[in-house]
Amino acid sequence: MQNYGCIDTLTMKSSLFITFSFAVMALGATPLPALSQTPEVLSATHKEETRFVAVKTNAIPWAMTVMNIEGEVQVHPHISVSLPLWWCPWFVGESHALRILALQPEGRWWLKAPGDGHFFGPHLTVAWYNLRKGDIRYQDCHRPLLGAGLTYGYSFHLTPHWGIELAIGAGWFTTEYDRFHNVYNGARIDSRRTSYWGIDHASISVSYRFML
Repeated sequence: MQNYGCIDTLTMKSSLFITFSFAVMALGATPLPALSQTPEVLSATHKEETRFVAVKTNAIPWAMTVMNIEGEVQVHPHISVSLPLWWCPWFVGESHALRILALQPEGRWWLKAPGDGHFFGPHLTVAWYNLRKGDIRYQDCHRPLLGAGLTYGYSFHLTPHWGIELAIGAGWFTTEYDRFHNVYNGARIDSRRTSYWGIDHASISVSYRFML
């Protein structure tokens, strides 16, 4: 006599085992929901990824009738690079006046976020000039004025885009120049070479920032 009760029991157990196996496989194939980031984490991530580009002009050269503009770009969470351009192609006076074309590239390390608070960094100076001062006119010769130094400054915001920047720099430069009598077609007096240690620039700048 066959034991159908035992066969039914084995069949039921096999069915349960197969059903359980498929359930486990289905759970394993279902991806777990991604952990949602909190607003604080999203804000911090956005802040780290945000970069800025700034356009500035310095009031001090304008007081000497020297046009100027400066561009600055953030390249690192604490580093930016800037390039100011000074240019005055004409004399505005007979006894005291300056014609100049100057560049002063600079790297900046910001203690907080770039564009906000204190910064310092190295700069280089390249300038071509023609200076009237009293009875003498000084003009670069053979090569431009060359220099290097360090800058310290502080920047603060007036609005999310507009801001004020204060900076001062000191360093060393060397130049070769001719001296002329400061009259029309004045004769050359002599040629000289000089070096200088000390303050080499200062700025009170208005800036406008574009966020990238």
